[in-house]
Amino acid sequence: MARIQRKGDSILVRGRIFPDDLPRLCAELHRATGRKEDLNIALDFAGCTAVFQSAMLPLIPLIVHYRESHGISFDLTPPQDGELGRLFLNTNWAHHIDPQNHPPNRYPHGQVPALRFHGDGDDGQEAILERVLELILGTLDTSRDMLKAVEWSLGEIMDNVPMHAESPVGGFVQATAYAASNAVEFVVADAGIGIAASMKKEDDVEALREAITEGVTRDKERNAGNGLFGSYQVAALSGGEFEIRSNRGVLQRVAKDSLKTSRPLAPYRGTAVRCKIGLDKSGLLERALRFKGRPHDPPFDFVEREFESDSGDLVLQMSDKASLHFGSRKGGRHIRRVIRNLLRDRAAIILDFDGVGVFTSSFADEVFGRLFVSMGPRAFMTRIRMRNVDPTVEGLIDRAILQRTRLGSHEERGEDPRVVLPDDPR
Repeated sequence: MARIQRKGDSILVRGRIFPDDLPRLCAELHRATGRKEDLNIALDFAGCTAVFQSAMLPLIPLIVHYRESHGISFDLTPPQDGELGRLFLNTNWAHHIDPQNHPPNRYPHGQVPALRFHGDGDDGQEAILERVLELILGTLDTSRDMLKAVEWSLGEIMDNVPMHAESPVGGFVQATAYAASNAVEFVVADAGIGIAASMKKEDDVEALREAITEGVTRDKERNAGNGLFGSYQVAALSGGEFEIRSNRGVLQRVAKDSLKTSRPLAPYRGTAVRCKIGLDKSGLLERALRFKGRPHDPPFDFVEREFESDSGDLVLQMSDKASLHFGSRKGGRHIRRVIRNLLRDRAAIILDFDGVGVFTSSFADEVFGRLFVSMGPRAFMTRIRMRNVDPTVEGLIDRAILQRTRLGSHEERGEDPRVVLPDDPR
């Protein structure tokens, strides 16, 4: 547990910050701000040694609310530990706490950093959702079925903020991909009235239990109001985790068939939902999203919007979806995984190179060389179709396939080819 101490207008946080530390952090923030305005509060995390995103992200909307509604500014001292200090920067926690001294992170890797959305037709909400799905598609092993389940769950939870929370600062969302467990975790938090108040209930814990129960809906014909119930089912049936914190209520599912509730001594003044979804369970969508006994298949999903042509072909526009990755081997691995994931549900994919004039040889090797070897020549030629290919790009692809094929044949015979495929000096 973290050691949290307030000294005047300073709050010192030491040790490991767990989600259960959140009520104490909120309480110290409330005491430090009091009823005053135009204060400057120092948040000192120098002695912090570990932190969970489900503990930090819920603090962000509260801090932004204090700043925007009460004129209170915050000076952040990041952790002295170098890796943890970079985490504060990379996740955008530092930016949202102390924006004058910490610019936003524009180059995330393996995550979608803490981002703000407002809803009410705000394009930012849809853009964030797409960033999370693109993260999954290029980082984890998944299928269209699993992407639909994540898209529906995150979309429903984010929609709850503008529809029910009455949060003066909108909502904040963060997502992390865990390659080791092939799972994605996202947290959505706001500084609103809480779930009990939105449901017109007196008891926070009772409201949380009802919120994940089927049938507590506003519109039974459209399954409206079943967002938390369906999201809980997706997390539970995928072997994942689920947690809601709202005012003086906490509901957690952290292990198989284990659901517990608690009442913290200090309230979390808002709502935070954490959902971790494993991506290895086939048929998850049909099993999890069942309302009144009938399966629900969300229409016009991410894959249809972003990759299907009017004729129904699966098309990857390389200039749009891959150009940010052209410069490195790591980017090539990302695009190779995108292609393999999309091919899990379709016989073939079209790679459209319109507007692409060049990319690095390391990118070409990671995508085309490795796909050619792993799929085999026949499958590669029939399942991966290319169009609008510039002669320079075609040469890079052919060279990558040739070199990777030679290397693969040497490796099969146990030889040392003394060949190092070039990586680009950039």
